[in-house]
Amino acid sequence: MTDPYRSFTMMLASFVVIFGAVLSFTSYWFVSHELIRENGRLTRDVVAKYVTSPSNADRLFYSSTDTGRADDANIFSASRIQAGGTFDSDMHATFDSYNILDVRIMDGNGQIRFSYDDSEWHQALTGHEREQFERIIRSGQMLTDKRSGNLKLWIPLSTSSGALIGVAEVSKDWSAQRAKIVSISLTIMLITAIGMLLLFFGLRHIFLRSSRVIERQKSELGDMLDRVHRTYDESLQALSSALDSRDNETQGHSLRVTAYAWLLARQMGVEGQELEMLYRGALLHDVGKIGIPDAILRKEGPLDEMEWAIMRTHVNMGVRMLAHIDFLGPALDVVRCHHERWDGLGYPEGLRGEEIPLSARIFAVCDTYDAITSDRPYRASKSHETAIAELRQFAGSQFCPDVVAAFMTIPSSTLQRVRDLSQQEGNNFSLADLMPSVS
Repeated sequence: MTDPYRSFTMMLASFVVIFGAVLSFTSYWFVSHELIRENGRLTRDVVAKYVTSPSNADRLFYSSTDTGRADDANIFSASRIQAGGTFDSDMHATFDSYNILDVRIMDGNGQIRFSYDDSEWHQALTGHEREQFERIIRSGQMLTDKRSGNLKLWIPLSTSSGALIGVAEVSKDWSAQRAKIVSISLTIMLITAIGMLLLFFGLRHIFLRSSRVIERQKSELGDMLDRVHRTYDESLQALSSALDSRDNETQGHSLRVTAYAWLLARQMGVEGQELEMLYRGALLHDVGKIGIPDAILRKEGPLDEMEWAIMRTHVNMGVRMLAHIDFLGPALDVVRCHHERWDGLGYPEGLRGEEIPLSARIFAVCDTYDAITSDRPYRASKSHETAIAELRQFAGSQFCPDVVAAFMTIPSSTLQRVRDLSQQEGNNFSLADLMPSVS
């Protein structure tokens, strides 16, 4: 499993779990809230209707001498309730069918007017119960508590005219409703889990399919870029070979010196795009010679001072020719600086030491080595040992000492292999084939 796939899978799984948990909790809360609200509303209506009916309100809240009713709701006549005899049993008969387990009724002053527990009759509320009672009196709203095993309701009691005359505290068995809530919640959670799993596998399938498409397109794009790069390099190689064919002194020179530079750069730890740019710069280092007249370029024998001045212009001419080609930008270091010297006496800019790009310093050593070991119209080629001795002699003046030292570690057999391959079938050989053969 690749890192992107693993990361996406973990992220998607986390999202599914968190979203499913939130959805399940929200569903449970909503269902529970709605059932309790509906249960509380029904219980409130039943209790309020029964308790505030004229006959029961008289028995609970008013004495025989009460003429103000709602204006004087604080007089209690226990004998009147007791005289009824059947009031408690009537309460049970009415409320038991609604699973009401306990009832306490308080008047407007917080005095208990009725309770299933006879010992609480006529008692006044104190402490937390008193605070709860006053809170309900102030708000006139029903309160609900489901934290205990039973559902407890505090129901404000009002007359038909809207006058608040007391509070009923009701404890109700809601185990059946709780079981229903749990059942509904589990069903919702199961449906949610199934939906989340389907979502997970659906998104996973889409991701995998998209990944395969992207990988295929990436592979195709990579192949296309490779073909483009090969086309670029083959075009550059063809141009380099054409330049060599025009110059009597340099038949196969560009290809050989490019191979030498590639070997030396790898020996010095150059790789990646930097190595690729050195490769291209080496192929094109003398492209500016296109603008040099044949009388000078093909002259047999040494050039005079004026001819050398013209010949040196090939550097800036080559830079101007390639400057507008974006992908060759880094390769221009070799084209621009391959005639610079370590001691600063080179051209065209007179750069010194490490001011000269490493790629150009590498190329300068390889260029000189190939010039010494190749035949010229005015002299025969010299041996590998003679070329190495000359490079060692001019290390620190013409050449970078570190580059010369690295070049000397390349086996002479490897360098000879490059030369042998370059001489097969004229110039018809490919660097792409040559380099693996000598690396």
